[in-house]
Amino acid sequence: MNLGLLCWMFWGASAMWFVDAIVEYLDIGSEYFNPAPADMLNDLFLGLSVVALALVIWIIVLLIKDPKGVIKSKIFRK
Repeated sequence: MNLGLLCWMFWGASAMWFVDAIVEYLDIGSEYFNPAPADMLNDLFLGLSVVALALVIWIIVLLIKDPKGVIKSKIFRK
């Protein structure tokens, strides 16, 4: 099912957020732990968009590679 690709995409997103959290903490200090509701909403939308984009890319790769040959059998079956 090509889950390795999906794991790498989510691992990369996690590393991105970790680095972003460190940089933001160094920038604003202890206020990082008391975010404003608008910042929390922006983070929620970013998280949902990253998950949705990763899933769309994973599904497209699955359709192209077709590991079990399901799509190929449907196309060439007559």
